[in-house]
Amino acid sequence: MVQQPSTQTPTRRRCRREGAKWTRSGCLTCKRRRKRCDEAKPCCHSCARLGLKCEGYGSMWAEPLDPSANIFSQFREPKRRRVSTTSASTTYSRAPEEELWLSPSSPVSSSLSTAPTTPAESDNSSLYSWNNENNEYEDKQITIPDTDSCYALTVASPMPSRYFSHLSHHDTHYLQYHTELGSKLLANLESIDNPLRSFLIPRALSSPLLMKALCAVSATHFANRSRDKQEAQTAATDYYIQTLSGLQSTIAIYSARSLPDEAILAVAMLCKYEIVRGSVQQWTAHLNALQELIMARGGVDALKDDMREFLSGFYIYAYNMARISNRKHINYDLDIGNVKISKLDIYIGYAEDLIKICARIADLPTLSQDPVALDLEVHLIDTSLRDWAPTNTEYILPRGITESNLMRLRMVANCFRDAAYIYLHSTLERLNQRTAPPLSPQFAAPLQLTLHTPFKPEPSPSISLPRSTALHHLLSRIREFPLDEHCEYSALTFPLFIAGCESKHPSDQELIIHSLDKLEANFGIGNVRRAKEMLSILWAGEGDVHWLDMLERLQWDLILA
Repeated sequence: MVQQPSTQTPTRRRCRREGAKWTRSGCLTCKRRRKRCDEAKPCCHSCARLGLKCEGYGSMWAEPLDPSANIFSQFREPKRRRVSTTSASTTYSRAPEEELWLSPSSPVSSSLSTAPTTPAESDNSSLYSWNNENNEYEDKQITIPDTDSCYALTVASPMPSRYFSHLSHHDTHYLQYHTELGSKLLANLESIDNPLRSFLIPRALSSPLLMKALCAVSATHFANRSRDKQEAQTAATDYYIQTLSGLQSTIAIYSARSLPDEAILAVAMLCKYEIVRGSVQQWTAHLNALQELIMARGGVDALKDDMREFLSGFYIYAYNMARISNRKHINYDLDIGNVKISKLDIYIGYAEDLIKICARIADLPTLSQDPVALDLEVHLIDTSLRDWAPTNTEYILPRGITESNLMRLRMVANCFRDAAYIYLHSTLERLNQRTAPPLSPQFAAPLQLTLHTPFKPEPSPSISLPRSTALHHLLSRIREFPLDEHCEYSALTFPLFIAGCESKHPSDQELIIHSLDKLEANFGIGNVRRAKEMLSILWAGEGDVHWLDMLERLQWDLILA
């Protein structure tokens, strides 16, 4: 009787001693084994000594979502044994390597909603309307399914980490995809501080509305890069509808001035969803809604610092690109102002001034009746392009940016400059052709004496760089750089498209299509596919039809952002 307590005491002490070895700041492998970690970088000594794979410190995921989740890696990992505990939520396993992002990692169960694989294309002006009296949105067009049924999405996969227990399996899968790959490919600059992760994910984890919008983008991007597209496309459509439903409910409660930040971010993500999906309608409706909401807040400068930093580059890029190809469908009169970027942005890099110059070129037709103003604006644009250099603006560099990143950003920006010159020549030529219809010789001279004819600008010899030279420079840069998987190259859709519209030689056209093929394969953004389709239509057509005229015939809202 006296010795019984003494035999139990060491056991209790041993349990306490083993429990103390677990650390919250250690590597994920030591956390799972509940062992003390020396936190050495990049691999802790405990894992190295035992021959274990040290999973590092930076991932938020406690385990893969299913046995094939290793396709979220871009490299071959060594085989390892299965480590399991009594908790089902911490079961861990690895499967043999599979090809990167060519098959979904989580099969969708039969309970998935049977929504169409892509949202119906409709008149984009009917998606949103702004009620100026009540200062709130009214949804006119889209029929929203029952909210409860929308959230019945399930994925046949193991339970996610306890840190994300409030998310469905499906949510967790697409959040993990966004974290580990999507966020790197959906930006034009990857860094440690990529706001698609560091800013967006924490907010989405506390906002079901923003989470659905983020998952919509992630799912449609996943579909673009997988063999079996149907499941991911269906999930993307469901998330899209759920987000619209959530926005409708949120707007019914708040005025535009007091709308939560997460609702504004959700609208921005819906705009991004249309870009990634490669739609030819609807995206400007979301862009207009985003513009109205920012205006209701007092403009970009009135936003909180983190919101302003996240939205400014995206808005400048999307809005000014829309002014080029979607002028009839955007709130052109509601320009938020001359927003300036202080930190090197994940969307526009060094091309900020050039993107704005291209939007000014798109405005030239509005000056066709004022030859003096038109000539002055062309001169100012030409001077701005001639004097531009990547070093003109000094940006704050995000953490982890290397000289190689900056070199690729400078190459992309120089392509934008070349494209701006090509676009300037093309715009003036189109303006010259559209100002007055051709007259037969016998009537031309008398009418010129009696009728006032609109100003007909000739292709200006004063433009610093001829169109042929700008096109040659742009294609030479494309030939020189590999256009590999570095995300800086994903911004080249606009320069390549503009070059393609003016290229007549088959070898140049082949280079452009091959380069766009690389962008589509490497980054999985659907607007690249639409740009290729447009070029094919132009090249197959008879006569020189300007691409903007062809857009009007097709009734497309081409997305060049």
